Amino acid sequence: MLHAGIEPLWVCEGAFDALALLAAGVSRVVAIFGVQGWRWDWAREVRALVFALDADTTGQQQWRQLARQAALRGKQVAVLPAAAYGGHKDVSEAWVAGVLMVDGGPAAAATGGEVLAIPQHLREPWAERVAMMVADGGLPREAAERLAWAGLQASSAAP
Repeated sequence: MLHAGIEPLWVCEGAFDALALLAAGVSRVVAIFGVQGWRWDWAREVRALVFALDADTTGQQQWRQLARQAALRGKQVAVLPAAAYGGHKDVSEAWVAGVLMVDGGPAAAATGGEVLAIPQHLREPWAERVAMMVADGGLPREAAERLAWAGLQASSAAP
């Protein structure tokens, strides 16, 4: 049985994906083997989940199904978006290619939102913007995280 914890439990497909998430700094990871490998009795005590399933059609359909089932069980759910894989099919391929973008804390998971995928080279300016918005603007952390990311995306898209 998986135990409750402060951080959400990340669910991925396979041991190599789990190792890649651990290497990327995610501390609570469980690997399922194939998209049908999840058992709800394992996660009775777990309150928050982040699904990091493959970016293929089957993986994307499966996280949606698992998210619905989790919500019915009163669990908080977030997902690592396919964009975080940098065009690769899964977490481990993205890690090997050096493009895996994993960021997003309990605030994203607690609201059932999408986990923000902040590239490593933008994490410092993003965190700085978030801190200023929270301290100076009085914004809730989750709103500041999203606004800071939107601002960074807009400024990088400008000529």
